[in-house]
Amino acid sequence: LLSTVLCNICSATCFVPVHLHTPRQLRKTANLPFTKRSSPRTSVATFNCKIELYGSPGSRSPLINWYLHELQIPFENIDIGRVPGARESNPHPFGQIPSLRDQCEDGTVELFESGAILSYLADTYGGLKTSKQRAERNAWCMWANASLDPIIFIETPEGRVIDTGLRGNPRAVQRLDALLGKRTWLVDDAFSVADVAVASYLLYVPQFFPDLDLGRWANIAAYAQRCANREAYAKAYGDRVSALVRARCDGYVANAATGAQEGKKFWPF
Repeated sequence: LLSTVLCNICSATCFVPVHLHTPRQLRKTANLPFTKRSSPRTSVATFNCKIELYGSPGSRSPLINWYLHELQIPFENIDIGRVPGARESNPHPFGQIPSLRDQCEDGTVELFESGAILSYLADTYGGLKTSKQRAERNAWCMWANASLDPIIFIETPEGRVIDTGLRGNPRAVQRLDALLGKRTWLVDDAFSVADVAVASYLLYVPQFFPDLDLGRWANIAAYAQRCANREAYAKAYGDRVSALVRARCDGYVANAATGAQEGKKFWPF
């Protein structure tokens, strides 16, 4: 889990609450029964399962919100710190967040771990038709959690974030920058769950490490800017955070373009 210490690190940029999305109301309006998950569903008008996302603004859960908004799937966003009874109904076996419950007529699925949740949503509702498509995207979801997370966030054994590994020049980040120099998006040159998984970590940098310049990696800077400008990102993280992130990403791209030296950087705020 992304330590709640992060909200304390940068209290001026704490997330704003995300509005509730209630598929229960949608079903009542449409007067339709639960539908099966047998085929991908990306239209709000035809979606009738009930998805509950347990999280909080200071955790990793908003990245799940982001992907759900990309899919245009209605869901109920349950803040365990504010909704009465949420901690008791949380399906996470260890009582942590994020976790997700998906209820349809063919049964209920309960999941935890952000990467697993993203993979499930992509497989179930993202229109993936082959094992190759699923594997290519799942690989990036796993890499984001297993490899990129420990680079972005240096933590104590107790899980307290103390710094970022991006102050150096990690080999994995160099490789990612090289790959993004050859493509716009990570898989099949189309935005996908893979980009949500990877970009969500990159976009934590302008929020929690404002003195660090991603412009050192020009292709990553441009990629972060593209992702930050997506409408679904703003819906998930809120206007205040998304505006801050977009402004700083614009600064990264400007620095990369001009080759500015330390102390002579462009920041639009």
